[in-house]
Amino acid sequence: MRHTVLIALSGLIFSGCQSAEKVPEEDLLGKYERPLPAGAPALQKVPSAQWPDLGANYRRNPTDLVKAGKRSLAWFDKESTKTHFPIEGISHAHAKASVERLLQLLRTSRTGEAFTRALRRDFDCYMSIGCDDEGTVLFTGYCSLELNARRRASGAFRYPVYARPDALQTNRVTGEVLGWQVEGQDMVPAPDRAALENGLLRGTELFYFDSPLEAFLVHVNGSARLRLGDGSITYLGFGGTNGHEYTSLGRTLKAQGLVRGPVTIEAIREAYRRNPSAVTLAMRQNKRFVFFRETDAEGWPSGSLGFQVEPKRSLATDKSIFPRGGFVFVDTFVNGESFAQWMLDQDTGGAIRAPGRADLYLGAGNRATALAGEQAEEGRLYYFFLKDAPR
Repeated sequence: MRHTVLIALSGLIFSGCQSAEKVPEEDLLGKYERPLPAGAPALQKVPSAQWPDLGANYRRNPTDLVKAGKRSLAWFDKESTKTHFPIEGISHAHAKASVERLLQLLRTSRTGEAFTRALRRDFDCYMSIGCDDEGTVLFTGYCSLELNARRRASGAFRYPVYARPDALQTNRVTGEVLGWQVEGQDMVPAPDRAALENGLLRGTELFYFDSPLEAFLVHVNGSARLRLGDGSITYLGFGGTNGHEYTSLGRTLKAQGLVRGPVTIEAIREAYRRNPSAVTLAMRQNKRFVFFRETDAEGWPSGSLGFQVEPKRSLATDKSIFPRGGFVFVDTFVNGESFAQWMLDQDTGGAIRAPGRADLYLGAGNRATALAGEQAEEGRLYYFFLKDAPR
């Protein structure tokens, strides 16, 4: 049964592409944000009779899906990716081999029936336990922002985003933030947003925006397409964070009564126009700070796994509980229509922190922004791994 949730866009993910984090009219998100109980599995094996209909919308070797799958394989080829496994009993070799085999089936299966038969023969199906141990997942949406910016501060464009500073220390393999160390000094915990914005990042400015809010939205989204003053286009990609917890601006503004009604990007911008000082203070409550790098169109937008995400083919989930990089089947609704589609688990988000949450990457531009703003539907999330794990 279709279940639409009355939620609207509050900020865009994380990413690499940061996921769109949505805020309800009333605080309904708590239902879906139930943490995974300690020691409990995030995935449960699905009996054969309860598999979703995998052949109904089958297309042989779809270009966008194959492209996303090959990016995952290239990611698995990196030695550092082995540090993320095993998870949910799935080894690195098992996850990689599953992607390779499913790509092969997409190439060779002439019909949906043949594809489904091969899947049932070769694969086990697992379902996220969701928010209720029955598989209920809230699928929100995220997109890539397009904003005006300048390379140098000028006129109204005086609010920067920053490159990753040398003082930020991270684990070279896992990317975990270790602390903050200025040359010749002891390492200390990484500063929060307020401290970083108080002069610690001077000299690392990348681009400037015409309000603190526009710069903040890039932080929440994790990437952006930038229109510069000379008419040229460039791109911002995700460059890391300070490791602090994410706090939703939309939820904060809603709680303070600064936004009434749906929490959309435009509603937040209107709140800023009415009361910029109050919204700026609310932004400071989000202690997470995102750093950026300039990139080109070919690799943009980059997800949290470090490569380009694909519209309606890349999914953001909680990477602390779900295996990354593999094929998933999403069964939900988008824009009022059934969305039963193969995707790949290739991204994460500051707001996506439970087995009952997932974020669909919906693309770039005004249309994608509108879709992401409306996307809030329940559904099911399935993972597929080979029955015979490679040794």
